[in-house]
Amino acid sequence: MSRKPLITFVINRLPMNERGRDFVVGDLHGCRNTLEKLLNRVHFDASRDRLMSVGDLIDRGPDSMGCLDLLEEPWFFPVRGNHEEMMLDFFAQSLALGGRVAWEENHDFLLNGGAWVERELVDHRRRLGTRLIEIIGALKTLPSMLVVGAGQERYHVIHAELSRSNLACEPPVYGDADIDSGFSELGTVEREQLSESLCWARRIMHLRAVNAWSERTPHLSKTYCGHTPAPEIRRLMSHICIDTGAYIPLVSGNIVDPEEWGLTLAEPATDAVYFVRTDERETHASWRRER
Repeated sequence: MSRKPLITFVINRLPMNERGRDFVVGDLHGCRNTLEKLLNRVHFDASRDRLMSVGDLIDRGPDSMGCLDLLEEPWFFPVRGNHEEMMLDFFAQSLALGGRVAWEENHDFLLNGGAWVERELVDHRRRLGTRLIEIIGALKTLPSMLVVGAGQERYHVIHAELSRSNLACEPPVYGDADIDSGFSELGTVEREQLSESLCWARRIMHLRAVNAWSERTPHLSKTYCGHTPAPEIRRLMSHICIDTGAYIPLVSGNIVDPEEWGLTLAEPATDAVYFVRTDERETHASWRRER
């Protein structure tokens, strides 16, 4: 898949939530209804609680616009996923043309679930409407990383991984000190690689079976990520991958067991993990809780 990684990246910081609970949700991929069922199950209080997102709000599921509407909620804090990057790249030329859509049939965005956006165009699907222009503007401002809190309670939210270009080096992932310095020690090439890793890389999770890496590394606070779907939570090198394939039962037919796939929500303060299964029409969900 071709892609255009951003050389620059933004790190946003949030204080600890002193009033309520924090949650981190895995890749939504248009499964807004499943998210609502999960938030109801954990008694999410929008007046006190916060929801962080590892990105990939859109594509493949039934309600990408519903998930994008979350960008307006004061309690919702997402990072940018690779699907948001593909959408921004797809519409870059359209914005340069004053909103007239330059439709590229073979663009990665359309080939990876972005065809839903055609329904949101105006003027006989030839132009961007006001709502889409606002959404694109909001996506441009999304950070690549969230740093929440400090000390032992600190945690991070990214989309993919904080891996170095050479996983054989020690340590193979960046740490809190690197983040706090704004990665000031990195040259241009390393920054390009890091930008790619934050949004696109799958090396750590794909190599977990053949490397003797530990679940935690002392120099990196726990770091929630997504991007690499699997029917279970994975913990490696302080990365906690919570992409459990919310969209997969909707597109796979009988290829996979739908009981194994769905949407995951993590609570950093308690390390509790909550899961809701997505059914084939995203109309109901079952429930389980893991520790």
